[in-house]
Amino acid sequence: MTTAPYGQLPAETLAMSQATLLCDTISTLAESPVWDEKRQVLFWCDILGKTVRSAALTHGQYREWSFPSTVSSLGLCDDGDLIIACGMDIVVLDPDSGAISPLCSIPSPEDAPFRLNDGRIGPDGAFWVGTMHNVPLAQMEPRGELWRVTASGAERMQTGLTCPNGLAFSEDGSVMWQSDSIQRWIRRRVFDKSGGTFDEGVLVAQMTEETGRPDGGCLDRSGIYWSSGVSAGLINAFSPDGTHLGATAAPVPHPTMGCFGGPDFSTFFLTSHRHNMSYERLQKAPLSGGVWVIPTTTTGFAGFRFRR
Repeated sequence: MTTAPYGQLPAETLAMSQATLLCDTISTLAESPVWDEKRQVLFWCDILGKTVRSAALTHGQYREWSFPSTVSSLGLCDDGDLIIACGMDIVVLDPDSGAISPLCSIPSPEDAPFRLNDGRIGPDGAFWVGTMHNVPLAQMEPRGELWRVTASGAERMQTGLTCPNGLAFSEDGSVMWQSDSIQRWIRRRVFDKSGGTFDEGVLVAQMTEETGRPDGGCLDRSGIYWSSGVSAGLINAFSPDGTHLGATAAPVPHPTMGCFGGPDFSTFFLTSHRHNMSYERLQKAPLSGGVWVIPTTTTGFAGFRFRR
């Protein structure tokens, strides 16, 4: 595990001073931003609002879809539909018609409330999604799991997680990054895209509340991993070999996940939350829960799509 001093990341890489809101809609717990390069829109979830939202860089192009349970993560399908983690179910949304169809359900323990959390489409064409104990953070137990969902069903791939998060795959499909928000680690793993498997990996970082409890993460084209430090209002950057390149202050106290998009993938979209923030803190950061548009000097790449 390598940890470099803060400040080695050029400040202009993420131009936070130029951050603006994508739209006026504020979520309670915004997560899972995914850029659709074909529609040229951003999709994201409001987990507690039980809503999927979308907006374009051109103002006025905003839409939303309501669901019966928490919607925690989503991905693009190869036919243009969305695959969505809803409660403990995996469903498919046709964003053009609004039709929702079930795909499969993920089993949960009978003695405790659980829900799906962070998810990402892998280079194997599967939807990788984690489960978590759906209780306050201090009460969560390491009973979460990571599942691989395909068009034909779901397979348990990992156990012993508390709050699985931070999934991201390299552009060539050979590397998987992952974090656990409660255990506070970040790992980099070798990924086999032909078989949909991964190795034990390398512990890249053990974070703290002060350096940024790791929430969602994404990769740029150069292989830098951008981890949202939700507890510290920071975006932490790690090089492909795991070196900590530094941290950048987010425009709000609780950034949840970033993704690259825009016409040339040089825009960084950042979701955030306002859940359980005090009145005093919200007065200081009233735009918490918004989705931010941030110019960058780096670029991302089109996300993988679910194979149906």
